[in-house]
Amino acid sequence: MNITVSVDEVSLGSVVREDGECSSLTTIGDLVADRLAQRIINDRDAYRPFSHEVTRIRDEEIRKAVAPLIAEALTTPKQQTNTWGESTGPSVTLSEIIVAEARKQLSQKAGDSYSSDRRTIVQKLVADEVTKAFGKVIAEEVAKARDLVADDIGARVAAAVQEGLRKR
Repeated sequence: MNITVSVDEVSLGSVVREDGECSSLTTIGDLVADRLAQRIINDRDAYRPFSHEVTRIRDEEIRKAVAPLIAEALTTPKQQTNTWGESTGPSVTLSEIIVAEARKQLSQKAGDSYSSDRRTIVQKLVADEVTKAFGKVIAEEVAKARDLVADDIGARVAAAVQEGLRKR
């Protein structure tokens, strides 16, 4: 007796089970995905790297999809308008708007009209960063000085105790 089994085409989309009540189809791909998900969820060591890789791939795919849109937005001229949508000037690209805003930031004052701070935004940012760096250096030096004083006090106390014990 000869038994011949022939399977035309099997893919992840091949239906392996049909639920008559809900009229939903279960494919080989559904079963594979369920099995992989269960293995990853149950394996704590594999979950974190897998999650990071999925996130990396997701971010890469988003970048690929968004990059042409950003390039188009940066290079396609748009008509400038006022609050009511009326044309107010020549067409400009987003790149030109960004450059103009950056130039404005170099000379724009940081405070409002009531502030006595007349520095530009850039001057204020630089001063703030210098203050932060200087604060860290001072804190480190104070900690070193405190340690030296503590060591010196400890040595003096130890010497005084030893001297007191000798006199007994």
